[in-house]
Amino acid sequence: MAAEERLSDLAARREAERFVGRDEVLALVDGALDGRSDVRIVYLHGPGGVGKSAIVRAVGRRADEAGRPVVRVDGRLVGPTLEHLRAVVAPASASGSVLLVDEVDAVASLRRELRDLVLATVPATGTVVVAGRAAPDRAWFDGELQSLVAVVAVRPLDRDDARELLRRHQVADPEEVDRVVRWAAGYPLALTLASSLAATDGPVEASPAPPSAGGDLDGLLLERLGGHELRGVDPDVLDVAAIAPAVDGPLLATVLPGRATRSGVTALRELSIAEPFGARTTLHPLARAALRTRLAKSDPDRCRTLTVRIARHLHRRALGGDPSAALELATLVEDPELRLGVDPSTTHYADVPRPGDIEAMAACTGAGSTAWFARLARWCEEQPGVAIAVRRTDGTLSGMSVIGMASAMPDWAEDDIETGPVLRWLRQQGIAEEAALTHDTVILEDPDDLVARAEVVRVGNAGAMAMGAVRNPRYVFATAAVDSNYRGIAPLRYAPVEPLSRRDDERELITLSTDFGPDGIIGQMLRLVLSEQGEGPAADQPESEVPGHAVVVALRAFHDDDVLAASPLAPATGSVTERAEAARQQARDAVDRAFGPSPGDQLLRAAIERTYLDPAGGHGVAQRELHMSRSSFYRHLQKARDRVADAS
Repeated sequence: MAAEERLSDLAARREAERFVGRDEVLALVDGALDGRSDVRIVYLHGPGGVGKSAIVRAVGRRADEAGRPVVRVDGRLVGPTLEHLRAVVAPASASGSVLLVDEVDAVASLRRELRDLVLATVPATGTVVVAGRAAPDRAWFDGELQSLVAVVAVRPLDRDDARELLRRHQVADPEEVDRVVRWAAGYPLALTLASSLAATDGPVEASPAPPSAGGDLDGLLLERLGGHELRGVDPDVLDVAAIAPAVDGPLLATVLPGRATRSGVTALRELSIAEPFGARTTLHPLARAALRTRLAKSDPDRCRTLTVRIARHLHRRALGGDPSAALELATLVEDPELRLGVDPSTTHYADVPRPGDIEAMAACTGAGSTAWFARLARWCEEQPGVAIAVRRTDGTLSGMSVIGMASAMPDWAEDDIETGPVLRWLRQQGIAEEAALTHDTVILEDPDDLVARAEVVRVGNAGAMAMGAVRNPRYVFATAAVDSNYRGIAPLRYAPVEPLSRRDDERELITLSTDFGPDGIIGQMLRLVLSEQGEGPAADQPESEVPGHAVVVALRAFHDDDVLAASPLAPATGSVTERAEAARQQARDAVDRAFGPSPGDQLLRAAIERTYLDPAGGHGVAQRELHMSRSSFYRHLQKARDRVADAS
């Protein structure tokens, strides 16, 4: 009689039926398992929820089917001693064994010991798969070991695999599939959670913008990705981390002035949903999106306040020469058509031209024999820091463009019809030092796939900024053939430069330009953020005409002299400190007028004073001292702000 299937067997079979994609990773492991390659250790790394553990389990199933002895190690269950680590690795000494080490970050303090145990324990006929969030350190490549190790950055699923995963989870409605795919951004964990919600509660309420979902899905994600550990983090620090792409001490000091935040940063770093971002800390993108959605719903004014403060901080850093700050500032722009092309991507990445790229472009465009293509090829070969390649996550070339500052063009650019006339015109106008040029953006994606083509443009622009090809230009001049598709750049107010219309023997060319203003593209991004948050010059009504609004803004920025000095509450003359103090006093006076002596009024006043006026206060401090739930506190604070605005 056959043995009855156990629940563990059923769970494994169900997961195997729903596992999609990852062909390249599994092929690499298969080569190690059957000895066709020299690789014996495959090290997977990537953010939480991207599917590393699912790949590890898939490898385990394949090894089981092949009759190989499989040893499974979960780093979270390993005791913090070398003896325990040695004990769990020891069974991998059998011939042909397959050692699977998941959640390796949990034993980071024993990482070198783990490497030594792997080398001393696993036989040459064995295979090792290690998975964690961080990339492996140099210890895994010492000496000849580097010839045995393959490192794989696990990326989100592409759209086809994401749709197939939903199909296997019985999500079939085309509109529902499109919503979930856009929201989940390729993360298998998000796709699975969304499909389970759709199966039980009907359609998933997900925003078209990635990732931002309905409350139920946000709750599921926060419970799965963060759980109860979020309660141990300073709520104010967590709110900042929900909005800012990455958090560090200087940012918190600016955004939460007067607050002691060191312990909050430490607690944030220890979260399982937190990841190192250089010297800073970032939250898992899905958790960050869910937290921000929760904050925006519970207290939209608080969300606006923090967004503005974070934007001003990133603006100052970007003007100081930090290209990552400019890219992070752009992520705070909510309108996808106004993000200036610097969204982060889960499907493409920027690179320099590599061998084979020119041939790939020639084959795809059929333009290999043309003179304009030969000029583009020269840029790729001689100016790889100016020619920006965009690739899909598997390395396939998706696009190429020439992007650089006019002042950094090579001498021979004067002879190219794409750049020469523009350079000479810029010098005549006296703006060459402030201008960036881009030309011949070749996109190899399907012409009907407008989403992918837009992503190539966005990633290319981000790459140009991150790699230093452009430096906060005031003017951008884009040259292309007149039959190119300019869809999507109209919101940035590009307009044709008539004197620069021209043609050669092959193409009619047009040059469009836009002026981002004295502060350049970085200043434009800040203005966009402020405008969307109701504090910029593009707001329907100037703050000077809305005293109540100006007072509320002054309360939010109560300890920021630069913002207060520019407030309509401040006098037009005097030093920054003097103007700021005058605005600060008006805000204090408004609070005095707003609340009477009754206990209810004094409770409202306490919320305002402890949240905004007290340097050692803040939202989290006020919430705890007033003994209110998060939602009750934010409703209470909103009522207090409304009273102040009305009294003004």
